[in-house]
Amino acid sequence: MANEHPSGIPDAYDRSAENPDWARVVVRENRFAQGAEINELQSITERRNRRVGNMTAKDGDRISGADIIIDTDAETATLSAGEIYVEGDIRPVAAAFFPDIQMVGEFAIGVRLLKTSIDELDDPNLVGLHPGSEAEGEPGAARVIETISWSVFGDAQPGVFYGVYLIKDGAVIDQQAPPSLSGVISQIAVYDFDANANYIVEGCEVTSLGKTGNDQVFSIGAGRANVLGFKRIREASIRHSEPEEPDLEQIAAEPHTFTGVTGGSTVVEVSRAPIESVQAAIVVKRAVEVIPRGLVPGGMDDLGFSSVIEIESIVYAGNPVPDTAWDLIGDAVSWAPGGTEPPASSTYTVTYLYNSSVTPTAITDTTVTVSGGVNGRPVLISYTSKLPRTDILCMDVTGRPVYVKGLSARRNALPPITPSNVLKLAEIQNNFLVAERPVVISNGTHNFTYDEQRRYFNRLIDILDQFDRAESERDILSREPVSKKGIFTDTFVDDFYRDQGASQTAAVNKGVLQLAIDDVLLQRIGTTIQTLNFTEEVVISQPLRTRSMNINPYDNFTVMPGAMTLVPPVDFWTDEQTAWTSAITQEFTAAPNQPPGQTTFNEVTEIRRVNAVNLRQITVNVTLDGFGAGENLATLTFDGIDVKPPGVQTANGSGVVTTSFVIPAGVPVGRRRVHATGAAESFCEAIFVGEGTIDITTMRRVTLITRAAPTVKPPVTPTTPIIRNITIINQITQPVIQQNNQDPGGGSNGGAPDPLAQSFTIPEPRLIVGLNFRFTEIGDRAKGVRVQLARMQNGFPSNEVLAEAFISMATPAVGDLIQARFAAPVFLPSDREFCFVILTADPDHSVAVCRLGDVDVATQKRISSQPYTVGVLFSSANRMSWTPHQDTDLHFEIVAAKFAPATKSIDLWTGAFDQVSDMVIRAAVEIPTDDAAFRFELVRLSGEVIQVAPDQTWEFDEFVDETVTLRAVLSGTEKISPILYPHGILIGGRIRESGTYISRLFQMGVAVKIAAVFKSFLPAGSSISVDVDEGTGTFSPLTLGLTDVLGNNWNEPKYEKASHTAAFGRIRITLNGTPAARPSIARLRAYSI
Repeated sequence: MANEHPSGIPDAYDRSAENPDWARVVVRENRFAQGAEINELQSITERRNRRVGNMTAKDGDRISGADIIIDTDAETATLSAGEIYVEGDIRPVAAAFFPDIQMVGEFAIGVRLLKTSIDELDDPNLVGLHPGSEAEGEPGAARVIETISWSVFGDAQPGVFYGVYLIKDGAVIDQQAPPSLSGVISQIAVYDFDANANYIVEGCEVTSLGKTGNDQVFSIGAGRANVLGFKRIREASIRHSEPEEPDLEQIAAEPHTFTGVTGGSTVVEVSRAPIESVQAAIVVKRAVEVIPRGLVPGGMDDLGFSSVIEIESIVYAGNPVPDTAWDLIGDAVSWAPGGTEPPASSTYTVTYLYNSSVTPTAITDTTVTVSGGVNGRPVLISYTSKLPRTDILCMDVTGRPVYVKGLSARRNALPPITPSNVLKLAEIQNNFLVAERPVVISNGTHNFTYDEQRRYFNRLIDILDQFDRAESERDILSREPVSKKGIFTDTFVDDFYRDQGASQTAAVNKGVLQLAIDDVLLQRIGTTIQTLNFTEEVVISQPLRTRSMNINPYDNFTVMPGAMTLVPPVDFWTDEQTAWTSAITQEFTAAPNQPPGQTTFNEVTEIRRVNAVNLRQITVNVTLDGFGAGENLATLTFDGIDVKPPGVQTANGSGVVTTSFVIPAGVPVGRRRVHATGAAESFCEAIFVGEGTIDITTMRRVTLITRAAPTVKPPVTPTTPIIRNITIINQITQPVIQQNNQDPGGGSNGGAPDPLAQSFTIPEPRLIVGLNFRFTEIGDRAKGVRVQLARMQNGFPSNEVLAEAFISMATPAVGDLIQARFAAPVFLPSDREFCFVILTADPDHSVAVCRLGDVDVATQKRISSQPYTVGVLFSSANRMSWTPHQDTDLHFEIVAAKFAPATKSIDLWTGAFDQVSDMVIRAAVEIPTDDAAFRFELVRLSGEVIQVAPDQTWEFDEFVDETVTLRAVLSGTEKISPILYPHGILIGGRIRESGTYISRLFQMGVAVKIAAVFKSFLPAGSSISVDVDEGTGTFSPLTLGLTDVLGNNWNEPKYEKASHTAAFGRIRITLNGTPAARPSIARLRAYSI
């Protein structure tokens, strides 16, 4: 028989499982009582209690006790007694001990819920108890007993398993102290993450433990961290093993010199360590052969070895043969030149050199040992080199370690972009040398208590006080760069200490003086948002519809703003008002080579030294959509400056105006508002952003939100505008401005359009492309509908708009499935509540909804339960104050992107490089989770592919003068894709081959000794010269004296002039180099004695 009780007890029934919408059992008179009804009453109550309990806790949450101790040496786990929340109830659990648990990999320890039943056969007391009644001694209802006990997942014990602890490599991933009420924590997490993002509370230091097999092993210390707002606590450190998978670079025939004795061995130190493998080693060997002369006069005689490079001597009959009589042709002696020639069939002795491939006798990370060569002759080594790479080690929301790999680069390697769903713990700088561990920089984001902040603040005050006292003691240095004792210093922090009146071309960059780089190519890349290819997939559906609901139920006739599209809406390059070359050079060299011991240069300069940075005067194309047909453009402003082109710009029959303007001169960088109005009171706004680095939220806003203008209702009578205070969550918040002649708290007189909103939560992290819904009534087709995707705040729709779509009402019909699509997919995490908001200025546009108790028009079934239990329908008169409709939901579908294939390569630009030596690509790339990855690739004419990350600088070893192709490579999964926003910029630089630096005047004297000391980095092919003058521009050279070796190819030379007469003078430094040989100097000290 159907409807048996889930306990399996005979003769027991329960129909509620097949009818989850049943809310109560109503007992009627004159009806037979049924045992099933009592069972159903209990089941209904149990499910209700569980739903309420699950709002504050989840199965497996610890309420009290239930601690765990892992003994890694004994490989045991000890669990204490406590209380665990399981299936809607708090249940006690006894202590337990598990021997021989695994110490490698992941596994879970939790509890098993075991349900057993007993009746009168198991317990004689389960019979009628009341004396004299018919039930006395008769069997009654059975009982269900529920107990929990500790268990290891997969141990094949009876009962349903609920995880409590996750163990990875012998360490507990999360040890949050009880009570751990997941529902409550989820609510708190939203506020914590919005205010603080991901951060480390304490501990979580990362240490490199070296290699085990082919894996690099890292230790993540015990500590506490908040990821996506959820606190993750670990009482013991945890290890993470990551396979060492370096990218390889092929080095062909790298030249060296054989320094050992001829015929012996030599150790060659390669230029691009570490070595992965050696493909070939070629040395020059010497051979002495006796060769018979051929029969043909002036002919050729073959030598015994191939690849002959030089004949050293020929001896015939004990006498050397002049080199004018013979020549080397290929691998043979040619007697064609004439002169002394041995007779036919006679023999002569030839001593010659030839290239020979040898097998190295020893290979290390950095050296190759070869033998058999000739002293002073070349050695050619072909090998594959491991490219350095900077990675990051992160923690995900479960507390597990996540390793994110960067892009390999010989120079200027950058760490990868940290995915938004993980917390960065440390940067891992891999040089892949066997004898060295990776360099770990534990630079994860830490939070600071107010007490710690106060201590830092007090310390800063103390430092400033000491600084003021020190400046008072050397007052001259606060006004002049030199002392009165003939000493001049410059740490090359900025250009302040240069002679401001002398022309000079070297660049200052973060403590280093180097050759300047000019920007010779500014190529905009990408005009559309790029993701992996995708198809659409419905992830949330509320298909029921029973009635119609007005979008604008309060008849708020607010003018809907038009849409403004700027091309480009952003600019990653700026103009700096300075006479020096340093500003542009710093864009190409993010991390210049530093001398040993110099790790950080703090760029602290006085306000008067700051150069003005302005937006470039580029052309911006403007498309205005939503004007009236034939309406003229009245005003167009950029940051309040009139930029409307001359003449009349008129909307076409579709209400579209197209025009352009040039950004005015002198507008500072940042976010600038573009505002347009029409002669018939149409209006629209957009934001233009010009900065060197633009964050993802800003890029999302300027790209996905085109109707950014506040919706303002024209006042009936002149009045003072009333602005409601709205909390600005971040850069993408839409402010709501009201203009009203009534009380500010009025409802229907509010200034924003009347919207409807539907909240929802997606079941897993996805990229959302839009939503579907249906119109049930259409009013004025000239008035469109605006659909916004927004966040929820405190259970109500917020003004933080993530994306929007606009629906023209010219063609939709009643009942059509309307597909509102955003300009690009928007990533939404699964642990947050979002909503979509529908707005219109028309009072009659209506959409399909479903209300509890109504009859569905499609199925003709009465709606007996909440249509969509996860979200709520809201209505509003002003988009600020919302009314929830708990018994009604919108008829809708949330549509996500389903990506395939998992990788994609996009050609962004093909064009010519004209003597380009440096390159950087500025672009905004969103990495939603660690499942996504992104890189740029520059394909050269030779087929070489250069991989770079956004903002990573690349230095060529030559001037590149060829056609290249820039492409973007995206990778992800079926549900996650990186997002490349449009209007990035490829910047090409050209390094100057010489540069000069001239100091300010400093005191000298009569017949004084002049000396200049600095730290220098001089690759082969570069040079430095130092001169001094009397302040007149006539320079005389200083001579190089002693040089101290500092290490890492840095030296400290001392340039001197024994006798120089001048009251005041200047030091001039001249740098010379090439793209392959870039000189640098640091810490200049010059003085007169």
